[in-house]
Amino acid sequence: MREGDEVVFHLKNHASSVNAHNIDLHAVTGPHGGGKASFTLPGQETAFTFRALNPGLYVYHCATAPVGMHIANGMYGLILVEPAEGLSEVDKEFYVMQGEFYTHGGSGDKGLRAFSYEKALAESPDYVVFNGSVGSIAGEGALQARVGERVRLYVGNGGPSLASSFHVIGEIFDNVYAEAGTALTNNVQTTLVPPGGATIAEFRADYPGHYLMVDHAIFRALDKGANGTIEVSGQPNEIFRQGSERPCRSPIWGC
Repeated sequence: MREGDEVVFHLKNHASSVNAHNIDLHAVTGPHGGGKASFTLPGQETAFTFRALNPGLYVYHCATAPVGMHIANGMYGLILVEPAEGLSEVDKEFYVMQGEFYTHGGSGDKGLRAFSYEKALAESPDYVVFNGSVGSIAGEGALQARVGERVRLYVGNGGPSLASSFHVIGEIFDNVYAEAGTALTNNVQTTLVPPGGATIAEFRADYPGHYLMVDHAIFRALDKGANGTIEVSGQPNEIFRQGSERPCRSPIWGC
């Protein structure tokens, strides 16, 4: 949507649901962010109208008790309000949203896993993931770009508990709209995304290859799933040379 737009929001709760639900939209200025107006019983539908007053990238989530459990089960997303004049043009735009899962049993256990309130209270998730599951934006689901293209990442954090240290290994963000507001920061290596918050990060794909997006709280990336891939295709250029013009003497790199 654009700044100043009037939006009519509908929420339908399936008849098979056992819970009432609603949505708190951080983009909404008004009581409970629309949460009170959208409170919907099973088998019912509600609607309310709001005006998008502030540009930015905003989280929305279920806000019916138990709120934390609903968020921890994936009831969240992002809503983009472009400024009235629109955003600057880029070649590719991608959605990346971090979240946590707290389960009974151990990490990697197969089958349906029940929610663990104890782990949630301890803020000790079994999984920290991008876009809902381990590996969702890797392999065949990897994001695709070409050398020379400008890439914009809309990055959110559903939480419910952990802040994200969002980083793309091998890239530097030319522009970061910190906390998805209007303030612009340049040449950023890692940007902080709080739970219930977002950021907008932009870079130009300078060199072909396999680029890993991570939460740089690194055990989350390597052991709990907080990683994804950007595959950049195209021709190499002179900004980066692989190999060495002199003998390597580093035991760390195996030579």
